[in-house]
Amino acid sequence: MFHFRFETLLTARRHAEECLQKELAEARRALVDEQSALKDKKSSRRQCLQEQRRKQRQGFRGPDMLLYQTYLQRLEHDIDVQQKRVASAERKAAQKRQTLIEAVKKRKILEKLKEKDQESHRRALAEAERKFIDEIAARNYSSARSI
Repeated sequence: MFHFRFETLLTARRHAEECLQKELAEARRALVDEQSALKDKKSSRRQCLQEQRRKQRQGFRGPDMLLYQTYLQRLEHDIDVQQKRVASAERKAAQKRQTLIEAVKKRKILEKLKEKDQESHRRALAEAERKFIDEIAARNYSSARSI
């Protein structure tokens, strides 16, 4: 029966790969959340600008426009902060993806080694079986000649 000498290591690498897949999924989910928040902030800015333009066409008061400007400045700041958070989440997801790729490569190396060892084991068994059959055939032949 074949027993791979690095089976424990292969199992550990598979488990580590699964953990990294979960981490990558979480990082991607966080990225989607950050992108969604950025989209919402940009949408709020767009709506505020439309509202401000509508008020300007209708005739506006100075204090109202000052409120709009203050709010828009705050939204711009929030958008800048959110863009940085999106970029950070993108970097984190890319890093997790790269780590996962490396883990997959390490696992595949061990799996290829296991396949080679299995093939070598099969060849050794086949060779031993062939030798055994040859020996039996030689015994049968020599006992048949001696009769």
